[in-house]
Amino acid sequence: MRQNKQNILVTRPLSAQQLEYARILGLEPVVEPALEFNFPDYWDGVLKVITEHPKSDWIFTSTNGVKALEELMNAGLQVRPEIQLFAVGSKTQEALQDLGLDAKIPRTEDSKHLAELIIEEGKINSVIYFHGNLSRGEMVARLKDDGIEVIELEVYETIINPVGLPHVPVNGILFYSPSAVEGFKQGTGFDDELPTFFAIGPTTAKALKEETDQLVEIAKQPDTEVLLRTVSNYLFSDEN
Repeated sequence: MRQNKQNILVTRPLSAQQLEYARILGLEPVVEPALEFNFPDYWDGVLKVITEHPKSDWIFTSTNGVKALEELMNAGLQVRPEIQLFAVGSKTQEALQDLGLDAKIPRTEDSKHLAELIIEEGKINSVIYFHGNLSRGEMVARLKDDGIEVIELEVYETIINPVGLPHVPVNGILFYSPSAVEGFKQGTGFDDELPTFFAIGPTTAKALKEETDQLVEIAKQPDTEVLLRTVSNYLFSDEN
């Protein structure tokens, strides 16, 4: 365990295990969540849409979409065995596996390649997309361009919180989504020189690069532990 800790600002909650891992890597996280998530109190409308499209396969691009599915299952939804499930990446896939469900994921874990995976299946005519109110539309547009019907089902609401720099100096800022980038823009903003930015993946990095010319380091996999290693390797390298 490194003794000379580097403070980092993290724009989403970390589990106790992730906090411990960060400290082993020599990092001291300051957690300021950029996002909150609300789920419906009643699921009748959502259940009605799903029931009306029994032959549609299902798409999930976040663990929040899977959390909504869990609540739907608790409300009486039964997952038909013939339905194919698709997830944007391994974390979302694991969340589905925790519900006893299997899902296919693209080799490159992002929405663009998820759309390509679905198209390459060749026999899919219709999908239900479980998403939040701030979900981006690139994947939906790509599927529709290929003639696939997309039933967009909003199952949670994302609330953006302004995020500011903490009172203690930090050497890096970690972002997990374009919405978190927006939260930081609403808080401290990107006008001044800031610590190094670290992004969970290319979509988040793109959102950062639209706001600043500063360096953005990107995790090789969209995984918190991989991102923390990326931060530690960068901050403790001889070049910095």
